[in-house]
Amino acid sequence: MNLIDLPVELLYEVGLYAVSSALPQTCKVLHAIFKASPASYRAQYLVACIERSHPREDTIITTILKYPICNEDVLEAYFRMTPSKAESRKRWVPELPRRLFRSLATNSNSPRLPFAPCVAPWRARSEGETLQWTELDHPLPFLRYLYTCPHIHPPAVNSHEGYALTKAVQARFVPLIQFLLSHGATPDRKGSLAVLIAISRRDLPMVRMLVERPETTHAQPVGERAGAKRRRLGDRVSVTPEMLRAAVKCKAQDIIEYFTREKGCIPDIHTLLMLE
Repeated sequence: MNLIDLPVELLYEVGLYAVSSALPQTCKVLHAIFKASPASYRAQYLVACIERSHPREDTIITTILKYPICNEDVLEAYFRMTPSKAESRKRWVPELPRRLFRSLATNSNSPRLPFAPCVAPWRARSEGETLQWTELDHPLPFLRYLYTCPHIHPPAVNSHEGYALTKAVQARFVPLIQFLLSHGATPDRKGSLAVLIAISRRDLPMVRMLVERPETTHAQPVGERAGAKRRRLGDRVSVTPEMLRAAVKCKAQDIIEYFTREKGCIPDIHTLLMLE
């Protein structure tokens, strides 16, 4: 009798005993069986992985989020299986896993200008088909769950030196960029790499989005004239001569004027020589 001849229930038990990600890859039949496994089984598998690896308590959720099988249903099943960890889970801030953003990419085959502005971001869903990024595109639904989940602390949005924001900018995934910024992502990580990518695309709207914070509305005190007062907040990141030099290299005239006239950035001697 071969392994694949066993009942599915026994194969699941074998998987929990082996705790090996290689088992489903041994043949197409096993891959199909484990791919169709319910969320409850996948949560059991994650529990077995944690028991086998013994990670520090403060890294358990971070470790679980790294697994590709981890989604909203699996996490909910995991929380139900581990009620004794309910309080400790909320004490630690997990990291955002790179896997959620690693596959983000623009569609290089789509018929658009090479420096299309961020108001028209694109991605490929299938060969020959291009659609705008939407609020329903991966990984936004899962991220919204993570940042509203009552069982864990919201993840650190600037994990891995701002990897999430950088990949979102690279993919021109505007709804994701807005989500990350609203949860505290800062574009100054890794030498303001996210801003430099937007500059290289000659995308002024995206540069503005990264640099400036949205205005906030404050109600007038009781007894004063009705209406609301808008207050401008400080920028998320300071415009530097290096950013201005990058804009000059790209010949992005609108970004150059934005940096110099609106943000008051003074070019260094090397940038001045380039302008001449």
